[in-house]
Amino acid sequence: MNDRAQRSDSVIGTLTVVAGGLGSLLVIGLLALYLVRSGQPQPVSTARAEERKKLWTELQAQNADVLNHYAILKADNGVYRLPVGKAMEVYATESHEGNAAGRARLLKRLENSTKAVTYE
Repeated sequence: MNDRAQRSDSVIGTLTVVAGGLGSLLVIGLLALYLVRSGQPQPVSTARAEERKKLWTELQAQNADVLNHYAILKADNGVYRLPVGKAMEVYATESHEGNAAGRARLLKRLENSTKAVTYE
């Protein structure tokens, strides 16, 4: 009888561990499902999509001049605005000797551009 009671306790213990493990997995799965579903953004309405498209177009129009044309920013310090493509070319030619030399020249240009103008 003692041997039978021990086996019964062992089976009950094993079933309890298995049921607890399956229950834990079920709870974690339900929490993951809840988080995935609650984290989904609301669908964009056509009105909101049109508003976003209009704002994007306005933003591009406002920045087109800055991105695509030359301008004088600080004539006293020699600071000019270049189109993005030209700025990338300048950076590439400045750093063709290696990153350290090109970086040093660009930092020197930055330092010169931020100097206060003195009229002495």
